[in-house]
Amino acid sequence: MAVKTRDRILDRALELFNNQGERTVTTNHIAADLGISPGNLYYHFRNKDEIILALFQRLIDNIAVRIAIPEDRPLNFQDKRMFLEVALAGMWEFRFIYRDVHGVMSRSSELRSAYQKFAKLSLETLEMIIAGLVSSGFMDVPEQEVEALALNNFMVLSSWQELVTAAFLEDDEVLPKKLYRRAFYQILLMDRPFVCEVAKEPFAELEAEYYVPMSILKK
Repeated sequence: MAVKTRDRILDRALELFNNQGERTVTTNHIAADLGISPGNLYYHFRNKDEIILALFQRLIDNIAVRIAIPEDRPLNFQDKRMFLEVALAGMWEFRFIYRDVHGVMSRSSELRSAYQKFAKLSLETLEMIIAGLVSSGFMDVPEQEVEALALNNFMVLSSWQELVTAAFLEDDEVLPKKLYRRAFYQILLMDRPFVCEVAKEPFAELEAEYYVPMSILKK
């Protein structure tokens, strides 16, 4: 089945935004790359912000579809791992958004609203996972601190690429895909003080899986 023009525009825009930076890519660039007229593109999207908004919605839909908190069994740290892997995939696939979160969401009220929807979904999911691990006896987090721990997790998740890029990379450098995993090690470090004795071994294995030395940036 032929891919619809609207989906082709989104697919190519995502690739261009990721590879060249959203700020340097115009609607004319996207149209020319696809071999369609600017008018054809404008039939589907009035401007670049509408394209970004549609891609943002893709990210939200991907998370909503791929993350399901099980209700028929106690949670374990593999459920946290599942969330981290889904988040990792989203951070890489839509990396242009994470590269300049504040810049993107300041572009329009619609983009800001989309980001807030994404943040709400992520925070609710993280809270449910943490609360589930407490109920399973794998974590001991005071009830009033569950929200705060989830918020700390989300702050690292949402700001990692922007922070590392600004602090460690030159203008023309790109954050290596491998180093995205380090963000989740940082998240797990926040969780570690709350891990119960019975879960320390599987938790340590999870930490080891996501540890990536920052020194790879020097190679």
